[in-house]
Amino acid sequence: MAVNTEAVAIGGSDITRREFLNYAWLASIGVLTAELAVVTYLFSYPRLAPGEFGGPVPIGSWEALPGLKADPLGFNRSKFWWIVDDEDGKGKKVARAIYKVCTHLGCIYGWKQDQNKFICPCHGSQFSRIGDYRAGPAPRNLDRFLIRAVDSSGNEVARTDEEGLLDLTSPALKGANLVVETGTRIQGKPKGA
Repeated sequence: MAVNTEAVAIGGSDITRREFLNYAWLASIGVLTAELAVVTYLFSYPRLAPGEFGGPVPIGSWEALPGLKADPLGFNRSKFWWIVDDEDGKGKKVARAIYKVCTHLGCIYGWKQDQNKFICPCHGSQFSRIGDYRAGPAPRNLDRFLIRAVDSSGNEVARTDEEGLLDLTSPALKGANLVVETGTRIQGKPKGA
């Protein structure tokens, strides 16, 4: 079989058909690799809309949210429960934004109003209304998110303490809006601590 090595004039240079096919093959592989790189980047890049999990979630003024001893308010898209409680029994109101994922194996737990506690449907871990461990295989209390209070200019006037509690009796909160930072998680204390 005779190989045709006839040169083809392309762009003023003489290359063989074999060289042309090699260049065409390499160019198509290069284009395919570039397309795969772009698709992989776009797939792995998080697309967070305002108010979704992973970013700041503005929830408004705390006065408009459920108050003391009310059932926890669930923010499903942002994956947290809003809870206001009387921390010391003397009228000091504190707010918590509790992460909706069980500390055992990461299941989504729910609020059981008739039992006044959170119960994980996967393995039966139970937590009090404020997220403290009560029973089951979970290793610690529920995790909390950072809460910031900002004034109308966007300046921070208050934030949660190291345990994830925001003191709602602070005069700095008057007229402030709350923002839950779902990208900043405060790990719950180990059970028994």
